[in-house]
This record gives sequence, structure tokens and C-alpha cells, in this order.
Amino acid sequence: MRFVDLFCGIGGFHAALSQLGHECVFACDADADAAEMYEKNFEINAHHDVRNCKDLPDFEILCAGFPCQPFSKSGSQEGFNDLTRGTLFHEIMRIVRESKPKILFLENVPNLHTHDDGNTFKIIKASIEEEGYHFSSAILSPHEFGTPQIRKRLYMVAIKQEYCREEVFQFPKGTQQKTSVKTILDKKRSVNKKYYLSDEEIRILNHWNDFIQQINPEMKPPSPTWSQDFGRSYPLEKIHPISKQWRVTVTDLKKSLQEDRLPIPDSRLRKDVLKYFPPYIFSTKKPLPEWKKRFISNNRIFWENNGQLLADDWLSTVRGFEQTYQKFEWQVGDEERDIWKHMIQFRPSGIRVKRTNYIPALVAIAQIPIIGWQKRRMTPKECARAQDFDVDGLISDPYIISNVDSIAYKQLGNAVNVKVVKLIFESVESYLEI
Repeated sequence: MRFVDLFCGIGGFHAALSQLGHECVFACDADADAAEMYEKNFEINAHHDVRNCKDLPDFEILCAGFPCQPFSKSGSQEGFNDLTRGTLFHEIMRIVRESKPKILFLENVPNLHTHDDGNTFKIIKASIEEEGYHFSSAILSPHEFGTPQIRKRLYMVAIKQEYCREEVFQFPKGTQQKTSVKTILDKKRSVNKKYYLSDEEIRILNHWNDFIQQINPEMKPPSPTWSQDFGRSYPLEKIHPISKQWRVTVTDLKKSLQEDRLPIPDSRLRKDVLKYFPPYIFSTKKPLPEWKKRFISNNRIFWENNGQLLADDWLSTVRGFEQTYQKFEWQVGDEERDIWKHMIQFRPSGIRVKRTNYIPALVAIAQIPIIGWQKRRMTPKECARAQDFDVDGLISDPYIISNVDSIAYKQLGNAVNVKVVKLIFESVESYLEI
């Protein structure tokens, strides 16, 4: 069958459906870098804005991984109110009404399902059903099918009602087979030195490794661990000290610093003194939410029970790190307390340590997984394997990725997983008896 690939990115849908023998007759993406890689791999010019796509060739399948930022937890969550990206779904429906394809195959973030109390998803489902389609959806992840990446995505399949059988379409079931990051890694000798951690990054991680190894082995660190509140005592009840509603004076703020045995700035300016307080408590309108007070309290109690186990200068050293590196998440349970035996990420929310059976979801922003035992970041080619692109030429000609690392990481973070897409469409073929 013939398909169009809207918001095609670097061609995850194309790679999957072409392996099943289907033919792409049109593709579009407004991102010039993505379109360039698409053309290199599939010899199709994808330099188009979907809003200008008219008079498309005949096709039976419409694929679209439409922009997720309006619905993502990490994005604006403005949904259809996002006038640039949120409305692009309506462009999909315009093309559906004009071309009346047999099958719609859509992908987005799981949060789309619950966005705006589920109303956004209801609009999408109703819009598709009004055009005479049977609509099905499921949230699936590559790790359920043997690929070592947790990447939950909402997949939507809509089939013209006249082609539907009595039984309901079923998405593929996960195999739950064991996975390991090691299956997608390059041979160590072939990895460029630029992917290895800097001396400063190693120093920071070693410092947190001292923390996880020296604390009471019978106690789990708070999740998240906020070292900014270790040994702190500023009040949490009513309105917190940063709020103007509490009418706290600069003198009061300095007194709090003194009680916590922290440096006291000479400045009399409020903004200079506030720099010595954790940024996550800043607000001028509301008291601290209960969940945040709970996290802060848990961290303070933990420090009271464990602080004496660490070197005297441990806390003063960590307070010299950037705010991001003062936060820590241990997500490997009771496994060996050695950061370098696990997977690591530097995230805006802090340093995260995870198990080695899979990597966290690749994202378009720079949160590249770190292979602890090799003290390096994953290469773009390894990330491509985590998305099941055939970069090694095991199925056909090797898939080409950008030779600019920042672009490659972004494109792979935005891509759909090839294996999951392929398995879903195999289920579609089986359902339609193709």
C-alpha cells in the first residue's frame, strides 16, 4: 500500500513500513535538518510545511507523529491553544477529509490522553470517528518488545469502517523479555574520546558516589535527594520565608542563614540574600505545596540520621556545585551502591542513576544517557539503535544519521521507534488480512 509521512522527522514511520513492503509517495517536515536526513536515506524531498500540502498523490495510509510539545509534560501543555503546533492536528484532518485514506496511524506523547482532563483526546477521537473511522489507541514502549529503552508513547490506529471486521483491532502484546543496554553499545575501542566525561563531571559523580556508599546501607536516600536542604532549618509552615506575604525582612533571612551555619552576605539587598536559599522554594504568591514540604522534611530527617557518616567537608563541597548537581535521584533500588555500575543522566532535575537493563527515554533536549562503567555518554549511533534504526545494515543499507552530534541527538529524541511502529502495523495487516 502507499503511504504519506506527515511530520516525518528522520523517517521512523518510513523505515518501519518500507520493511513491510509499503511505498511512501509523499513526506513533509518543516525542520530542514530532519528533511535533509530523510532525503539522504529515502530519496524523497520532505521540505514542506504541512499547512501548504495540497493535491497529494493517491495513498491508502496516513502516518503522522504530530508535534507533541503542546501536550507533553515537559512542554507548554497548551494543547490546541498553542497557535503554532497545537492546531496542526486540524491540518491532518483536512488532509483526511480531502484524501479519505484507508488507515490513519498517529503517534504522540502519553500525556495527550489526559491533557485538559481528557478533553483534547476526546476531540481527536471524535474528529476521526466523524469521518467514518473505527478508532483504537494504546500506550506502548520499546522495552516491552526487547529494545532497551523505556519510551512510552500513545499510538492511535484508525481504520475506515467499511474495512473493519467484527472483531476489535488489537495492538501487539509486549513480550516482557529481559533487556540490557549492553546489546546496543558500540565496541569500546571504536568510541571517540569526545563522548567521555570531563574531569569535572567525574569529580561531581565521585562525590555523589561517596554519598551513596557511605550512608546507612539499610536506609534508602530520599527520592529526590535535595542536598540544598541538608542541615537547613528555615520554616516550612504557613508562608515560606521567600514569600513577600510573610513580610520576612533581610535581617530575618540572614538570621536563618546564621542558624544554619551558612555564609552571610554583606549586602543589604534582598535579591542578594535570596541567592543563599534553594531556588525551588521561590514564590511571591503561594505557600509551599504539601508535596514539596514533605520532600524537604524527608531530606532534613535523612541528613540528621546520616550526615555524621560522611566526611566533614562533604556538604560544603556539594554546596559549591551548580544547583542542578546538588540534586540526586537513586533509582536502582537495592542494587549495588556504586554509581559507576549503572546508567546515569545529568538532568535539569538533578543527577539520576538508573538500572542497566534499559535507558530512559531519549529526549530532544540534551539529556544523553551516560554509561557509568565506561564513564561516557552514549554515541548517536547507540541512540539510533535504541530507536531501532538499522544503522548497522542488518536489514538493508545502513541508515544514515547526522554527523553533527547535537542535531543527531535531537532528531533521534524526536523520532518514533521503528520496531514498535513495525509491530503495530503488522497487527494492522493481520487484522485486514493483507
